[in-house]
Amino acid sequence: MSKSRNNIPRAAIHVGAPAKSFSAAEGYEPERRGWDENTYRLKNQDTNNHYDFSRKHLNFEINSQGEIVSLGSNPVPLHERLQKRLDELEFKPYMDKNNPLGISDNSPNCTVGIIVSGDHDVLTRLAFGDQDVDFTLQKSNAHVVLKQGIKDWALDTYHWACDRWGAANIIGFDVHLDETTPHIQIQTIPVAKTKARGRASVKYVHKDDKSKVLSQKEWKKLPEEIRSNFVKTEVERREKESVSYASVWGKDKYAVGETYKQMHTDYYNEVGHKYGLERGDDIAMLPGEERRERVHKSKAVLEAERQAKEAISKNRIENELLEEQNDKLESAIQNKEQHKEKLEGSISQLEDYAAALDIKEEDLIVPTLKTDPLVKNAWDAIKEELCKPIPAFGQKEWREERRKAIKVILTEMQTALMQAKELQKQDILKLGKALYNKAMQNVRAIIEQNKQLQKENGRLTEENDVLRKRIASIDENAITRLREKKDAEIKELQGRLDKAESETVRSGNIASRERQRADKAEGQIKEMLGIPEIKKIWETILQNKRDFNCQLHQWIDDALKAIAHFAAYEKNVHFSEQQSSAISMGIIAKAFKSGLDVTDDTARLQATQNLLDEVDWSETSSYKQDLTRHWTEMFCQDMTISQTMMEILTLAAGGRGGISTGGGGSTSELTNWDGTKKKTGWGM
Repeated sequence: MSKSRNNIPRAAIHVGAPAKSFSAAEGYEPERRGWDENTYRLKNQDTNNHYDFSRKHLNFEINSQGEIVSLGSNPVPLHERLQKRLDELEFKPYMDKNNPLGISDNSPNCTVGIIVSGDHDVLTRLAFGDQDVDFTLQKSNAHVVLKQGIKDWALDTYHWACDRWGAANIIGFDVHLDETTPHIQIQTIPVAKTKARGRASVKYVHKDDKSKVLSQKEWKKLPEEIRSNFVKTEVERREKESVSYASVWGKDKYAVGETYKQMHTDYYNEVGHKYGLERGDDIAMLPGEERRERVHKSKAVLEAERQAKEAISKNRIENELLEEQNDKLESAIQNKEQHKEKLEGSISQLEDYAAALDIKEEDLIVPTLKTDPLVKNAWDAIKEELCKPIPAFGQKEWREERRKAIKVILTEMQTALMQAKELQKQDILKLGKALYNKAMQNVRAIIEQNKQLQKENGRLTEENDVLRKRIASIDENAITRLREKKDAEIKELQGRLDKAESETVRSGNIASRERQRADKAEGQIKEMLGIPEIKKIWETILQNKRDFNCQLHQWIDDALKAIAHFAAYEKNVHFSEQQSSAISMGIIAKAFKSGLDVTDDTARLQATQNLLDEVDWSETSSYKQDLTRHWTEMFCQDMTISQTMMEILTLAAGGRGGISTGGGGSTSELTNWDGTKKKTGWGM
């Protein structure tokens, strides 16, 4: 596929796999039902997701009356709307004989999810216009206002979907603008008109009076001479709406593929062409490598590629402008450097002259040519011009305006540099004259000071000779005392070193003895493990410890499932006996793994809270979550566990006792929070 073909903006329609049903949590996602900022943050931990909480207010849906309303306005959740429509169609799924509450694997598919989207630039322009929208999740987009274009596109798509599948069979039509590219999520039920089962019914109509219609049974009861007045007719079986994926999408994969192709074509003819979206490519027609890329690339990768392409295109234009300005700036910098070298030469001469005349440093302040602010201001103005957005149309005029503006900026900078240079030249001339006058005034004073310095030098030379003689007469005993002091310090250090070496030798001997004892003990252990009976006992202990750890994990997992199921599906306020048993096992196992004393109320409550923190609450409301936590903590507080049971568990943890989950092997009991008793289920 050519590059130009890839750059064509296209519509995109993705049909999900048909399903027999979906859970409440799966239905909450397209409607963002119950989603808060924390939910968005948790969803984005998966790198394949890109949800923006600050754009949640832009989402909307189209209800069954064809009206645009806020997303999630329908009080009936999506999974309940599915069941309601299936009941209207008298659809009965095949139930699993082994699970009365489960749907059989060979039950017909009754719902299909469809996502309609398209080119990112086209749809974001329809949704946001020229507003500044940040797609990196780094800035808030709460200021963004939705445009009418995206609503028109959604309404046209809704009417197209209603004509294709029937308005009553579209149970969800949600428009998402809080992800990377605006898109529509449609949930449909495949419904087709089929003839009722059974044979065609037979009726007898009177020849002269068509209103007289008899059934075959009634006709047979008539006398023979009257029967001839009726004519036999057959009434065709009536048609009815029924759920049928095969009738709507196709009986095999080839028919389904043809349906997909025709759907893309119909969407382009009725909707896509109105918004500049070409017909989407069939993935089966793509080259093998590109087909694999389309399938395996995640949203994060596709978004990164899109941003990279935009950045490359933008940088190409900026580089062209910067190269033009770079040549001019390099020329200006070269001229400044040459002028700087001349100034440095002048300053060097002035410094030499001042040094010869002993002129103060503050008198040598040469006015500098302050060009940095001028260049910086010019560069800031150029960058401001370059940062102006490139329009979709009229790019040639835009470049010409930028070139003229930058030329004016550079001309003004050049004029300012020449003026600053002239002012500096005048300041330097004034400085030179001032230095010369000052030097001539101080010449006589310098000569007089030179004479005084010669006299002072003679006096200091005499004092130096006297000091040299005094140094030679310093008491030599001081050197002897210093040597003796240092010898004493060295002797003390040597003694400490000898003591440290003795300690090292003694520690080495102790370590050697301990090493020998360890080697001997290891040899004894190996020798003991060589005895089959002892080896079997040791292996049994290790296996018991492993089994005990596995059992702890199983108890914890069963407790988590019991709590999650109670929170999501149970309407009771009390745990069942099976749930109570699983939860109590999980609390004990969690306490044991955390090193907590399960017989202590505070430690057991801590273990319960740790267990609750691991529960998957994704399918549970905040109210039901808080209620379940409260009941579990009350259940924990009313538990009583005997010290004997803990001793049995401790023996099992050390590998000195076996453990099984079959139950019936122990007479230990636990007390439920409501005062009832239950077996522990441990066969120890």
